[in-house]
This record gives sequence, C-alpha cells and structure tokens, in this order.
Amino acid sequence: MVRKMMTIAALGFSLALVLGFIPSSLSVMAGQEEGFTEKGRDLYRQYCASCHGIDAKGRGPAAVAMKTPPPDLTVIQKKGEKFPSYKVMTVIEGEKVLPAHGSREMPIWGTIFRRTKDAMREHGDIYALMKYIESIQKPIE
Repeated sequence: MVRKMMTIAALGFSLALVLGFIPSSLSVMAGQEEGFTEKGRDLYRQYCASCHGIDAKGRGPAAVAMKTPPPDLTVIQKKGEKFPSYKVMTVIEGEKVLPAHGSREMPIWGTIFRRTKDAMREHGDIYALMKYIESIQKPIE
C-alpha cells in the first residue's frame, strides 16, 4: 500500500513538474516565432520588396519592368484553408520554378536561399521569410 502511494505521489510530482515547464516552453516558442517573423521582414525588404512592394501587394519599383506582374503576397491564404507554408518555402528556395523569379540555376535573388554547406542557416532564412509572409495575410472574410 505504501509503495502504491509513493508511486502515485511520484507520478503526481512528475506531472506537476512537466506542467510547470509547458507554459515557459510555450512562451519561449512564441518568442522564437516572433524572432523569425522579424528576421523574415528584414529579408523581405532586402530581397523581395523591389518587385512585390514594401506592402507586398505587387507594386514594387521594379514591377513596371516585369512581363508578368508580381502577385499580391497578402492574399496567398485562401478562405477556409491553412496558409500554404511548404508551397511558399519551395517558391522562395527556388525548388518550384516561377518564370518571374528566373531559372532554378539563377533565381532573381541569386543563390541567397539555395541550399549549400550552410543549409541550416539558409533553411532558417527561408522559414523566417515564409513566417513573415504568413504574418501579413489579409484577414479572410
């Protein structure tokens, strides 16, 4: 009987310990996501705004010289659907070829987001840029 009570007490303590860590872990994760969004905003301004515009609506200063106008990046998410994170990341990385972005070998932004030896950093940049684009989606009505 004593052994059973000690086991229950140990389980209760373990559960309390785990539950105590969850809120702090969630706040750390939220802070990391916010950091990715801020970094993505900086990357967007540096590499994307000249075509897509500072407001991401496709009216950047270079847009007038393009055969295919850049899309409005604030309306990627469709009503009733989740934001297409993976699809957006494949476009940024150059995996999905879009004529306006140039060829896979030489996308308009060069090799900045192509995977090389420093793949983790570059993947983090791609993720950050995707998180920023996700953050600027217009509310779905």
